[in-house]
Amino acid sequence: MSKTKKLDIFNLFYSGAAVVILIGVIAKLLEWPLQDLLITGGLAIEAVVFGVSAIKFVEVKKDTEVATEATLSKVADGLEGIASGAKMNASSLGIGNGSGTDAYINIQTGNGDYSNAQSLNNGEKNISIDINNPNITANNGSHSLWQLEQMDILSIAKDLFFQPTWDRLSSEEYTRLSLLFKRIFDKKLPNKEALPFLLQFPIKLPVPELNKLVLEKPHSIDLNDIELLCNAFSMINFNSFFENLIIEGESDSLQIRPKSQGEIQIFGGEDEAVISHVNNYYNKKLIVCPNIEFLESSIKLKGQSLLEYLIQKIDIKNENELNSLVSLIQPYSDELKKKLWTKFKKIKFNYETSDGYSYLKLLVQSAISFSNIYSGAQLLKELLEITINENKSIGLEDVVNYNAEIIYFGQKNEYSVNLNELFVNGELENLGFIHLIIEKLVADNVAAKYNLLQVFNLNEQESKKEVFDKLNYHLTKTNTSPSGAQLAFVLLYKQYQNS
Repeated sequence: MSKTKKLDIFNLFYSGAAVVILIGVIAKLLEWPLQDLLITGGLAIEAVVFGVSAIKFVEVKKDTEVATEATLSKVADGLEGIASGAKMNASSLGIGNGSGTDAYINIQTGNGDYSNAQSLNNGEKNISIDINNPNITANNGSHSLWQLEQMDILSIAKDLFFQPTWDRLSSEEYTRLSLLFKRIFDKKLPNKEALPFLLQFPIKLPVPELNKLVLEKPHSIDLNDIELLCNAFSMINFNSFFENLIIEGESDSLQIRPKSQGEIQIFGGEDEAVISHVNNYYNKKLIVCPNIEFLESSIKLKGQSLLEYLIQKIDIKNENELNSLVSLIQPYSDELKKKLWTKFKKIKFNYETSDGYSYLKLLVQSAISFSNIYSGAQLLKELLEITINENKSIGLEDVVNYNAEIIYFGQKNEYSVNLNELFVNGELENLGFIHLIIEKLVADNVAAKYNLLQVFNLNEQESKKEVFDKLNYHLTKTNTSPSGAQLAFVLLYKQYQNS
């Protein structure tokens, strides 16, 4: 046998370029004139060779043992043969009460051997499937294709929507659901008669991802269809129905449509005041669904969670929106009201110009509505800042509510300190400003005077302890050392605080 020799071009380039590089290295060491040219040329040839050799083709063998549509057709053909041999009801697709035999089915051909079959206790057949014998030829492929086509599973296509749990629906409900899915989602449901077959099918069909169920365009829909959808989705514990869909309109003209970016569905059974607030300030973002009871469980944004959303999204510069929201949350918990007022760092009221008075009224109204009036008073104390003039701003911590001019200590009141000597920076005048503000609030029917005195913490005269605390607060605020009278008060208070 003769052999021919063939020049290996790649080897020639590899080796030749390597020789040039080696000579270039020698030239570099000996400092020959062409040292740079030799090294550069050798590296360039190597780069071209590596680039060309990167292109390589490999042989890929296709797996011929994957079950195809033809395979499914043959399996169905074999199952049909079992059903007819055992005189089973064809509409049940292999499930019945007659006596039958074990069936041997080749998954490649669909042909079966039923001679050795044995009946189970309930009359069903024991079906075994052979996937290792492709040598038997199919003899009834066309009929099995017809059978799978009738069951709507001829091809496991993208438009097939298979949910085994929906077998619990009645035939009428399932038929309506099939028509509804095809019309609005363009998805096919297998025939209800095919579900028992699919549940026992040796090859498990994939259950589709429900969160990818979307609409392409709006569709009209009636109340019964919505109820059927809600019932069907609740059976499979799918509670995110409205993450991609919107239902709107009146009960006699309902529409289901795709959700636009940023839209959120809310329940139409909320209080009228809440719906009115949403329509006034969030009509493009929050879409109110019809007031249909069975829709409520499918909607996440409702009740207190809706109010929390409105608090989170409020524009605090919009006084009308704030006024509306304060009214909405008055019947709710103190914690919910606090969440609203945490949107503010301070609420400033100018005593001379009345700027900020509208915010002051809302804050006072909200604080008075607290179940725990102390919590409301504390909220007002933390947020309210009053500007008296260009040089003076005060908070409620700066107000001294001690009407007597002299504070006595001792069992027989033998020791005393003058209040004017304790507060020397005009702190005693602040009480008058607060009383004038309260009178203005009473005149505007914001609240009764008794409630206002409570929330401003002025309904009772302060104790010696509260005077002591405010003295320390002012010393810290002004960063000053205590005077003789202030130091005497501190010592007397500590000596007689328990008396």
